[in-house]
Amino acid sequence: MKLIRQKYNYHVSLDTVEEFEKIILSDKSVTSVNEKNKFFSKVLFQLWNKLTVKKNDNLSIKPKSEITKTPLLAILMGPDFSKCFPYFIFHKNTSLYLFDAWPEKQKIIIKFLNFFKVKNVFFTSSQTTEIIKSKVPNTNCYWIPEGILAESYKSYQYKDKTIDVLALGRRHNIYHEKIVSHLEENNKLYLYEKEKGKIIFPTRDGFIDGLAKSKISICVPSNITHPERSGNIETMTIRYLQSMASKCIILGHAPKEMITLFGYNPVIEIDYNDPENQILSILNNYEDYYSLIEKNYNTVLKNHTWTNRWETMKEILNKNVPS
Repeated sequence: MKLIRQKYNYHVSLDTVEEFEKIILSDKSVTSVNEKNKFFSKVLFQLWNKLTVKKNDNLSIKPKSEITKTPLLAILMGPDFSKCFPYFIFHKNTSLYLFDAWPEKQKIIIKFLNFFKVKNVFFTSSQTTEIIKSKVPNTNCYWIPEGILAESYKSYQYKDKTIDVLALGRRHNIYHEKIVSHLEENNKLYLYEKEKGKIIFPTRDGFIDGLAKSKISICVPSNITHPERSGNIETMTIRYLQSMASKCIILGHAPKEMITLFGYNPVIEIDYNDPENQILSILNNYEDYYSLIEKNYNTVLKNHTWTNRWETMKEILNKNVPS
């Protein structure tokens, strides 16, 4: 099996892709192939997209050569299919793992899968998997949730955690406005994105350390914070898992698929009737939550690592090798 690689600049979301690729490449049966010249790949992708813009979503190219049966896999953060060019033009046995397959992007995803007769596609969202499954007759669709490279994260003793509340990335503005003044008045340190797009921790080491020093990590799914993008797709993201691996309390909302995965609700659900006093009560009685923190931590390490995800994917991929 071959994995298409590309070089990333640091960003907390793209690190997710690198984490998974690192685990896949630790498998001796997998070798890497570098992405072709990025400019060339993007030109090919844009050309394909323009030439097929008026075509229906079921249009496909002719069967690919039997010579190129070596399984080929690409991990994509959203449908930036330029990473797949020119490889997917010639290979017969191709697979994708897709993050962020939001409703507005599903049309081009379906078009790409059908056109290139992609053999397998893995989505991080269970709802997305079901939506697209019926529209891609030549592609096997599977739900493989996000995971974590647990050894990349760390935690501090509870007494050494110096950040009271942390809200990374997407902000739940309605909730934020209710708690920000209350936390400040009670001398609680609350870190959040004050300017859109301005990362709280500009380095990977700073991000890991900051999360480890946090008592509460606010996590809500994208359909709550950005419904215009996510629609009704409610899915678990790596931020939940990163917070658990750093031994934070998660305050927010657990997607239904996450409760199914864990077998219990690992999140303290926001009390919208009294959010100010709820968050202060949690901080003032932090020791009451030690058992939940440890349970979440151990559950993630046992069941929700990228190694777990790769073992599941590899079993599926080995079953679906073309004859």
